[in-house]
Amino acid sequence: MNTTARFLLAALAIAVLSGCASHPELRPYSAEEARQLQLEALQRQGLSQEEYERRKLAVVRADHQQAMTNAARATTAISG
Repeated sequence: MNTTARFLLAALAIAVLSGCASHPELRPYSAEEARQLQLEALQRQGLSQEEYERRKLAVVRADHQQAMTNAARATTAISG
């Protein structure tokens, strides 16, 4: 293999590897994503069915309460 081909192959390898090494842009989780992650974590904990349902209900209630709080703030901001 001649020198030019080796150089091009090395340059291509470096370009591919540097592209793979870049990290995706970080962003905060949305409320829906956070709730989904919490529910998935509950499923992996190996809880009894009763304990799982109790904790799942707590997550869903907290999510619903947060949604109601956000809606109240939005209504207050619009009318105020």
